[in-house]
Order: sequence, then structure tokens, then C-alpha cells
Amino acid sequence: MMRKFRKIFRPTTTISTANKNENDHATSSPESSSNEASFAKQISPSIKNKFHAESSAATANPAQSNSISSGDDSSPSVQYAKMRIISSPVFQLRDIIRALLTSVAPSCDLVSTFLTYGQSLGASTIHGYLVDRCYDTQTLIHDDFSSYQGVALCITYDALLSEQQWEDVFGIHESTSTISKTASSFFHLSDFLCILSGSRVVYYDPNERMTNDERAYVSIFDLETDDIEIFQDQFSPLDHFLLKSKTFYNGTLIRLPLRTTSTTQIITHIQTLDDIKQQILRYFNSNESCMELLLTQTNINTIEFDYTKDFQVFTKILSIDKHSLTTIHDAQSTTQLIHMTLFKQADDINTSNLSRWLLSVYNDYNEKDKQEIQFKLLLPLVPFSLSPETTCMSSIIQHSYQSIQITSSRILYYCIMPSLNSLCKDDVCIKLRQIKFPQAYALFLKNLSRLINPATTLNLTIDLIWQLMPDIDEHQRLLNQNQNHSLQQQHLKIIHNLTPDIWVEIGKQELFFSATDGWGYVAIEDMIINNVEAGPIQDVLTLVFSEANAPIVILPAHVINGLCKYSNKHYLQVMTPFHASELLAKNSIILSRLTYEQKVSLLTYIILNDPDPGLVIELNLLPLANNQFITFQGKQASPIYLIDNNTDVLKLFQEKNYDKFLNPNIDRKLYDILSSENFQGMITVLLFLLYLRS
Repeated sequence: MMRKFRKIFRPTTTISTANKNENDHATSSPESSSNEASFAKQISPSIKNKFHAESSAATANPAQSNSISSGDDSSPSVQYAKMRIISSPVFQLRDIIRALLTSVAPSCDLVSTFLTYGQSLGASTIHGYLVDRCYDTQTLIHDDFSSYQGVALCITYDALLSEQQWEDVFGIHESTSTISKTASSFFHLSDFLCILSGSRVVYYDPNERMTNDERAYVSIFDLETDDIEIFQDQFSPLDHFLLKSKTFYNGTLIRLPLRTTSTTQIITHIQTLDDIKQQILRYFNSNESCMELLLTQTNINTIEFDYTKDFQVFTKILSIDKHSLTTIHDAQSTTQLIHMTLFKQADDINTSNLSRWLLSVYNDYNEKDKQEIQFKLLLPLVPFSLSPETTCMSSIIQHSYQSIQITSSRILYYCIMPSLNSLCKDDVCIKLRQIKFPQAYALFLKNLSRLINPATTLNLTIDLIWQLMPDIDEHQRLLNQNQNHSLQQQHLKIIHNLTPDIWVEIGKQELFFSATDGWGYVAIEDMIINNVEAGPIQDVLTLVFSEANAPIVILPAHVINGLCKYSNKHYLQVMTPFHASELLAKNSIILSRLTYEQKVSLLTYIILNDPDPGLVIELNLLPLANNQFITFQGKQASPIYLIDNNTDVLKLFQEKNYDKFLNPNIDRKLYDILSSENFQGMITVLLFLLYLRS
């Protein structure tokens, strides 16, 4: 870096030394300083460094240092303080920044810049201060900087700038002399930047007024080695942040003094602290900003903005707290349940809002682009109840993430980082297949299934997983209903075309939890699907199969439909009356533990779905009028009587004889099937039909 000796004047009647720290500051005339700067510009960086080392060593020798005094007590004494500057390039830096600003949105994207910058730094906390205060202007680097001692926006990050970041973002290097497009957004607000990180303080002036003798746009100070008291007023806005250590700040601060005049040489737009407050509140007044925070600014967990006049009393404007409630990891993906709290003060009214999100990150390697990629999926569970303002976020939505209508009530948001050149630009379905969306989505559902645990208080149920599995019939119905809405139909066609791929991948995962104790999640080749509608019959079938240690799973109709249509049919086992009959024949002791109602439900399921007498033979499921059961027999059967039309006939017999009659109170369809010739002929049970005619 180039060394520069800045001369300032203070009215004093005493002789002043060159600096309080003779080891760090040299004394020389302005001419020698100018000569040194000119010489330094002509030599190579390696020679320049050697030159500065020798120069520092020479000035550290008291014998070679001449104190400067004034012959006239009335004239000001001259003092010098060391600062390192970067000379301006041949072109005007303010012209470059002005050109960059024309391609950067001036309003809400300023807030987006702070967040994006924090993500690139690796910061987890961003704290902004709207400082309504003016500082003294007596001891500044340049007299023109007095206009920057007033109200300002200060943004702090809990991360330090690396050398590479100094150069990449601000161009703080002699060989670059450029500024990034991201940092250019700061100049929508201010004409002068102050950056504090670690022990380094940098003042950035695009108008190139750092010195009087040459154009320079950056001055650099090291708090640990440089004596900054001579510029005390210039550094006074940093006092609050340097309270713990006068020489080091464990983070990064960007101070943006607000523009006070429209005669600036960069842009003429003036913003007040209230304008900035409204921008902040407007930016976080839609769920889109939260999606951006979750998908692309994943490092950031806490955001705060306060208003203050003295750094003693603070008024909270906004705060966002994000934390993970639980996380599931596997070889390729990570899924988190994220809780977010949003506090805002608007029109002197404080509001607090809660939201929950599911975020899944799928890691893969793209062979064509030869790089690691991350495919992120975001599902709002409980979004913020905010007003639907999206105008300030429209540009961000187009570039950062996209959405896909998974079901009629669920929208999934996704993004891929970094962007890939090899992806299809026209066909969204082809693009989603290229980035392996079906695989990533199936893994997301698998991880979600592991998050569902009755022992936790996450308020997640298995129904959520079923809701997120594409319903083939529902999508077809929606397509038919939206034939006149081209945009809506276009979105529906995307997921409709991807549905087969998604179901194929779902079938590969152990996504289905068995109701049988000890099995847990099972693969489709192991499970037996209970496809009976919810009710007593489904319950007893689940109980019977569980008692026999069979991996029974209960699935909704649209899930069974998707698996049957697109998954590996060779492995898929859907429960049938034959399954139930075979299981009961091998485990007859199970029937002895069932209630009367449960046995009737089993018999109803078997006979009504497959009226084959062979499925119940030798099963203790024949219901009698005394509420007992006997076994269906093929030979040497006991006579069982049937009563038609009038159950009062039983009253003609003693109760001890009720075991001779088929129970007339069972389901009428079941009774009719058991009374049919099919059963009389094949089971060979003696059935006597007594007709009562009125």
C-alpha cells in the first residue's frame, strides 16, 4: 500500500511533536511527502514495500526526526498523521459508480444488498442502526467531509472481512481500483462510506478528495498501529462500536451517512431516516422476503434494526429471529423445520408474527458443468400473516427462486445454487428433471416422515406427507377446470408431467410407516397396504395383521393409486380378503382375542369383497343369535336356522336355543349372502329356512 502523510492545521501556541507514537509516524515537509508518493508510484510493488519498510525504520530513529515548531506563536503549528491511501485510476471513479447505479434498483433492493452482503461474509447476525445524531467537524481528514458527520445508517455484521473480500467488494487495492455492483447499491443512499472491520478503518470517497495534492478515493487506518487522535472527530461516529476495545471491532461495520444535498456528483436523490425505515418495513411486509432469507441467505439467523439518537436509548423498528427446531440428515440431503419470529413497529403499533417452514437441501454433482450443486426446496407450513405486497420483491422473485404447484393447496418453492449453464432454458419440465427434482422431492418427503414423531411438539402429522404426494385424479380435474386460464394450466401441466417421475422415486424410498410395532418405516416390497376406508373394518384389519406381525401400512386412496400406477408393481402388495383369510387360518388364536363387533367386521370385509365360501371355511366367524360364533364347517355341520323378515320369531324360542339361529341383526347384505344357495351348497351346513307369512 502507498503511504501518505496528511497535513492538518490546528491553532495552538505550543510547539507540537510530529506524533505521539514516533515509531509509527514520520515528520517531513509537504514537498517530501509528495516526492515520496511520486517515487512510490514509479516503483514496483515489491520495491515499494521495501521502500516503506526502510522509511518506517528511518523515521523510528529519533536522531533522524526533526521536530517542527513555529517561529510565530500566533501561527498554527503543523502536525502530521499517517494514513495509507489508494490513488485514483485515470478514469473518474464516481462516473463508474453512477453508471452502475443505473442498473441497480434504488429502493427495497438496498435492504436486499445488506442481506446478500451478510450472506457473502458468512455473518449470522445483522444489526442496523438508524442514527439521528450529528458529530463535531473540527478534525477531519478533509474539510469537505463535514457534511458526512450527520445522520447515518450503520449496518453491523458478526463477521470480519477477509483480504479477498476487501478487494472483491470495495476494490480496496491498488491493482483493482474498482467497486463491485453489490457495493454500488450503498451509493443510492450515501456519497461517502466508512468501513470498520477488525482493526482496519477505511474511508471510501468516490469524489476523490482524500488529499489535496492528488486524486485519491480511499484512506486506510490501522487502529492498532496508527495514532488517530489527530482525526478524532472523523472517528467519533465509531466510538459506540469500539467501546470494548479501542483498537479492534470483532465484526464489520458499514456506516452510510445520509445525503444532505442534491448537488452531489453521483446522484441527486435524498433519503431521510424515515424513508429508510419505511423501506425496511416494506421489504419485510411479504412472505417473499422471508423465502429469500430462507433459500439464499441461509447463514443469517438474526436481523435487527433500531433507531437511536445517542446509543443509549434504542427504539426497535424490526427484528427477525430464525432458528431450526429440528434437523434430519442423510447422505444426500438435509431437511429442517424452521421457526421464524417477526417483530415490527409501524405507526407506533408493535406487532409480532410467527411462521414455520420446511427447508430441504439436496446435494448433487452436475457432470456437464463439473461442479457441486445445491437444490433447495422450501415449503411454507405456517406463513406470516402479512399483507400481500409483492411489488418491491418482483425482481428478486424472478431471479432467486421459482415455485411449483404440488397440490391444489400446496405450493413448493425451489432454487438451485449455483446456476448452471447446461440446464434447459425453455422447457421447465426438462430443467427440473436435469436438476433431479423428482429424486430431491422424494428424499424431502422421506426426511419429513422422520420428523413426524408423536413424542415431540412439532404439530406435524402423517397427513401432511399424504397431502404432499401428487394426486393424479386431482391434477387431471384441475387441468379440465382451468382450460381457459393458460398461465394456471401451464403451471398445472408442469407437475402433471412430472407426476410419474415423482411416484417412481417415492416408490424407491422407505417412506411408509407400518402400524405394526417394531417395523417402523418399510419399503414397498415388504409392506402390505390396508386400502380399506377409515372405520371399524380398517381398525380390526390393522389389529389382526399387527398381531400376526405383518408390516401393514394405512394409505389414502390417491397414494395407493399413485403407487399402483407408477411404482414397481412386482413388489406392491395391497390387502385383499384372501390375505386376511390366509392370515387368520395360520393364526387362529387371534380370533379368540377379538370382540363380537370386531369379528363381525372381519366377516363383513371378507364376504362383501369376495363372496367365496372357501375364504371363511374353518374360521370361527359364523355369527349366531346368542352373540356367539361357531366355525364354518364343510362336513358334519350342525344345523343353523335362518329367519327371514321378522326378528321377533326368536321370541318364540327359549334363549338357550338361540345358538341354533343365524344372527338376524347383522348387516343385511351379509345376511343375504350367507343365506344364499352358494353358501348352502358349498359349505354343506344344514340351513333350514322358516318363512313367516303375515
